[in-house]
Amino acid sequence: MYELIKTLYPIYRSITGEGVRKSLEIINEAVGGGLELKALRSGMPVYDWVIPAEYNVRDAYIITPSGKKICEFKKHNLHLLGYSEPVHKKLSLDELQSHLYSDPNKPNSIPYATSYYERRWGFCLSHSERNSLENGEYEVFIDSDFNESGELNWAQFYLQATKPTKDEILISTYICHPQMCNNELSGPAVWCELIKWLKSQKERKYNYRFVIAPETIGAIAYIHENFNALKANVKAGFVLSCLGDDNEYSVILPPDENSPSARAAKIVLKTKQNAKTYSFLKRGSDERQYNTPALNLGVATLCRTKFVEFPQYHTSDDDLSCVSQKGLEGGLKFAKECIKALELNEIYAANFICEPCLGKYNLTSTLSMIGITMPQMLPRNFLAYCDGKKDLLEICELIGANPNELENIIKICLENNLIKIAK
Repeated sequence: MYELIKTLYPIYRSITGEGVRKSLEIINEAVGGGLELKALRSGMPVYDWVIPAEYNVRDAYIITPSGKKICEFKKHNLHLLGYSEPVHKKLSLDELQSHLYSDPNKPNSIPYATSYYERRWGFCLSHSERNSLENGEYEVFIDSDFNESGELNWAQFYLQATKPTKDEILISTYICHPQMCNNELSGPAVWCELIKWLKSQKERKYNYRFVIAPETIGAIAYIHENFNALKANVKAGFVLSCLGDDNEYSVILPPDENSPSARAAKIVLKTKQNAKTYSFLKRGSDERQYNTPALNLGVATLCRTKFVEFPQYHTSDDDLSCVSQKGLEGGLKFAKECIKALELNEIYAANFICEPCLGKYNLTSTLSMIGITMPQMLPRNFLAYCDGKKDLLEICELIGANPNELENIIKICLENNLIKIAK
């Protein structure tokens, strides 16, 4: 995952353009092929939005009065205001200031700024560099273009269940930010590994609909093209964002905090250190689109440290040092556990009268002594609540367990006819 991020990091991306297509090609290779690459033409209406002109950049910089080249796009993509129109002119520092963007609260970082839906041009730089600019004449150069006959690109991957069903789980992430790692590339890196992991599973109760698209407009375009299928078939889903740091584990809940996705994520999160749960009021990624009232898919967003909440967010500091292989592995494990919780979730009914002799099934030790508690009690507690009414997630809530801890117990109990799936 970290190596994939290193490969994708230098590529310039926006909500449209060659960088998105190149990134999707690399991601397709990372999952072993099979992604469906999709596009909508620029100018096409999608609900209240219009697909913007395709945008590409070749170079951008400023030359100071003393001849120094600054704000070089080729040195760091964040130096250019996203979707800047082309310009080549000379102007004073006072005239230039209205086209400069910096953050006084993060004086040594380049901020990330865009202007997708109104034509302007500009440069981003650290506030300390901005304060050091000399008076005099500046030359600005932006070599960019807008293709009104271009397109917006996304990709999808559909993985079928191992038994007949129409029910789906949606796994979505985004690809549209230039030169940022945790906020931009950790989601796709984990997304790729989830595809490979789920392909390797012998049994899948659900179909899986994987989507990777530019944030906001890409998700809106995807919904526009797939609304009926999403509405009819998606039973749960997760947006993947900011999953590469070593700090917190977080979930942003959908408006329906009792949706299957929300329930699964909340239960798994209870087993994590530094866990945080956010309401939908703290939304910020594509959970906004999938949970729109017309669709209402109950999608939760999974993060390590939530977007906005880490200091490097939307700045040049969100570089390769902001993510780690260990952090990514933790993010991947978190996502796997949430998916597995949904796969395991059923209403189980007991097939026994009185507590079974669990030792003969290797579910508890045949040695009994004071001090042996949880390993002995976990299968007992699970079976005690298999009343044919409560689903697994409710049982886990009651007994304080992670559904993944119960996977082998459930398997043994089903094989030995101690429980059955209630119809």
